[in-house]
Amino acid sequence: MKLAKKITENGIDYVLDEATETYLPNLKVAQTEPIGKYGRLRKKYLRENHNSLYQALLIKGTLDEHLAETDRTANEYLDRIIKGMVAADGLTEEMKNTDMLRWVGLMNNYKACAEEFILHKFIYT
Repeated sequence: MKLAKKITENGIDYVLDEATETYLPNLKVAQTEPIGKYGRLRKKYLRENHNSLYQALLIKGTLDEHLAETDRTANEYLDRIIKGMVAADGLTEEMKNTDMLRWVGLMNNYKACAEEFILHKFIYT
């Protein structure tokens, strides 16, 4: 008996896997924007510490949207916090040219402080 290459049941398309002669659902994953550092950290945290929430988001199909939003928000906050710290300390572009090591050290410190805040506010909550 020859099996059909494609069938539809209950509104779901199935394609024939010829190697095993079984029908597999023809699922299509929607293309989403790439997920950055903070989205990946959030995903890891949810999977390891809040698996039920992770599974619920995954089943509803909103996990990637949640991770992208978390990443976008975290990056916006990071930029705002760093700009605020730079303005508060009076760091200038001229300092970058005259005392580069101090400027780099301060910028690294600002980023580390801002990242610590972001990790606690957006990733590990």
